[in-house]
Amino acid sequence: MKNILVINSGSSSLKFQVIDIDTEQMLLKGLAEPLGDHKATVSFKYNGKETEVTIPAPATHTDALKAIFHFLDEQDLTKTITSVGHRVVHGGEKINSSVKITSEVIAIIKDAIPYAPLHNPAALLGIEAVSKIAPNMSQVAVFDTAFHSTMPDYAYRYAVPTSWYTKHGVRRYGAHGTSYRFIVEKLSHILNKPTNKINAIIAHLGSGASIAAIKNGQSVDTTMGFTPLEGLSMATRSGDVDASIVPFIMTRENLTADQVIMLLNKESGHKGVSGFSDDTRELEAEAAKGHKDAQLSLNIFSHRAAKLIAGLMTSLDSLDALVFTAGVGENRFLIRADIVAKLGIFGFKIDDQSNNTLQGRNGDEGLISSSDSKYPIYELITNEELMIARDTNAIAK
Repeated sequence: MKNILVINSGSSSLKFQVIDIDTEQMLLKGLAEPLGDHKATVSFKYNGKETEVTIPAPATHTDALKAIFHFLDEQDLTKTITSVGHRVVHGGEKINSSVKITSEVIAIIKDAIPYAPLHNPAALLGIEAVSKIAPNMSQVAVFDTAFHSTMPDYAYRYAVPTSWYTKHGVRRYGAHGTSYRFIVEKLSHILNKPTNKINAIIAHLGSGASIAAIKNGQSVDTTMGFTPLEGLSMATRSGDVDASIVPFIMTRENLTADQVIMLLNKESGHKGVSGFSDDTRELEAEAAKGHKDAQLSLNIFSHRAAKLIAGLMTSLDSLDALVFTAGVGENRFLIRADIVAKLGIFGFKIDDQSNNTLQGRNGDEGLISSSDSKYPIYELITNEELMIARDTNAIAK
């Protein structure tokens, strides 16, 4: 048996999976939280059973991984793990593919911290922890930004002073690249076309959300930018706003720039507009009861998604498919229907029966467009962890 341990380190949590790379089946998954200065728990789902262990404070990432490796030892799994794959959000401009972790790669991840201040330090903690616990284990970094390194300069550059780019790296980097790669490969099988011939708009809609234009299998534009704040409105992120709002609110609310940015990241989006929730399931339930702000938040999301999809189509010469994926994209059929309805002018049409039936949480995926739609529309299940495992297996050899 040849297994890959996949780690997704957050600032106060650590998600993990063990994947049998030969069968591509997930054997074990779990979550450690809340890490740092608190007592934490690590939950395991293995062989149909759920187990939970407690980690005393301060419950560091190293403490969590020690508990994880102890569980793997108990289940006789540690000896089957050949390598560890880490999700890393940002690789800056220097990394355009998944790579084996070395001291040079660690330095690049550190240099990219200003672009992903919440995510990159957490990834480094996970890498450091594995290095302490299993120093001989090969580790691979899989970067969210790498897939978007193929964007042309007119798509990634902002219309700001050139020195901002040359001196400080101010440009659009994108995110969710691992998910986009997985969906491109899946589309290649569905459409029976080589990956380098796939032309698609892929909407990765989750609590974090972005959309990308894929031309000949490569990213040519995407909605997230310098940070994951740009683009769509999301669970707690505002998405696109006029930059002048920042000093405007600073003055009137007596806040610092960092405080305003925090509010745009943590207290905006669905949470900010609805006033009560960042969960689209709750928003749909309340909107059905007449909650106006819940409905408004959903309307803002669908409106922006449709507008951004329409704009991204200008980067393509042809379109094989529009794809919805990730938590919201795979499961919220009302949102999918609303977005597609707004794209009717382009000839997109949804099949209500298929759309209402297919939900990723049930393992369902497939075509949701009507027979007279100008372009095919799919709901497809993404699997970033499997993509990480595949890369890790290929690179760690």
